[in-house]
Amino acid sequence: MDFLSYGIVAILAVTLFLQIFRRAFLKRAIRLICLGVFVAVVGYWTYISVLQYQAFGSGPLGYTLHTTEGIRWFFGYVRLHYWNTHLISLIASVLLILIGEYFHKKKGKVFFEDEELYVAALGIFLVGYPALFAYILLMLLLPAIASAMFLKKGERMPLYYFWMPLAIILILLVQFWGANQAWWNSFRF
Repeated sequence: MDFLSYGIVAILAVTLFLQIFRRAFLKRAIRLICLGVFVAVVGYWTYISVLQYQAFGSGPLGYTLHTTEGIRWFFGYVRLHYWNTHLISLIASVLLILIGEYFHKKKGKVFFEDEELYVAALGIFLVGYPALFAYILLMLLLPAIASAMFLKKGERMPLYYFWMPLAIILILLVQFWGANQAWWNSFRF
């Protein structure tokens, strides 16, 4: 696991702790937490991109990096190798918040807890691409299975406590198993 993965797991674990033990605080702070995490991830990838530019600039690519075509190539390179992981998941997170809030308000706030959309968006953003597809699929399947096993007919199981644990498990699974699989790495674009 790299530095970013440890940080992501720590953020998700702290959010899970706040969900369980400090819910009132989480309700007030989740938007700031999401914004802070977004800024931190963008800052991290910017730092990595600057380091990559310096490394390329000090080598044989240094002459071509100072041209328009070289800069375009470099931005494509860092987007492919670093930024796409969280750019795609950022778009999915924002769409979840916008669409989820629209339907949540339209139906009288019956779908989610007040802070749940931001908790879900945080999970989607931090899981990243391509794991966000598995995350969304598992978030549809696992609560349905648990509901079928443990609830009476007509009762509804909230997803509130599924978002963070599943995100942590998925990140660990990707880092320790998926990253070593050739088929998993073929999802990059």
